Amino acid sequence: MSPWHFNGRYRKSAHTLIVIATMLTASCQSAPVSENAAISSSLTQAALAAERTNDYSTAINQYQKLLTRDPENIDVLIGLARNLRYSGDSINAVKILEKLGPAEEAPVVFRLELAKSKIAAGKAKAAIKQLKLALGDEPKNWQIHSTLGIAHDLNEDFASARDAYEQARALSEDNPAVLNNMALSAALSGDIDRAITLLESAPRLARHSPQIRQNLAFFYGIKGDMKSAGSLARMDLDEEQVRTNLSIYSRFHKKQF
Repeated sequence: MSPWHFNGRYRKSAHTLIVIATMLTASCQSAPVSENAAISSSLTQAALAAERTNDYSTAINQYQKLLTRDPENIDVLIGLARNLRYSGDSINAVKILEKLGPAEEAPVVFRLELAKSKIAAGKAKAAIKQLKLALGDEPKNWQIHSTLGIAHDLNEDFASARDAYEQARALSEDNPAVLNNMALSAALSGDIDRAITLLESAPRLARHSPQIRQNLAFFYGIKGDMKSAGSLARMDLDEEQVRTNLSIYSRFHKKQF
């Protein structure tokens, strides 16, 4: 919402006439600017629409065009890196961010995307450095704490990961993304019971998430409760996929017990 507020009344004054005259003059003189803005807006909408439908190659193409038009635009740079990461090209996402992004005094959104790209590229320790810098600017940002937990998990520092997730949970209670990450972390550390408890106790809205349902099915499978695992799996998958998953769960169960 704009920080400007209007009361809805027009005053007949010299000031109003000046404003109107200025607007008319500007519209005559800035046609190229308006045309450029319209093109950028169209490219942005196309990029966002493609991203929403998981068409990452198209989104990348649109963001590359936008970056050519406006190379200093941090939001465009982040959008390009995010879609590269989603497409599985995290190494190039990191390279682009480090090459074109600010070297110092980077905004939190930039550091967060750089950290996520580094995590996806297998550079957890480097991601932790970026996330700690981001926390210095926004210590109450739950996304930073949650992402830090993922980085610690990949670094096999499960105690630090748990602390980071608890911070995220305190800042964003019952957040399904945080609960899901906490459960995965518990499973990685070998505490399957805690992983199951975390997802079973998730609020009803969170349990509507297919990702949470299928992760819970996976944890049940590791425990050997194939009946519960199968029931959850069938809520989102067809029968062939369910059988495949149950077979995978069974193999994990045999390795665990």
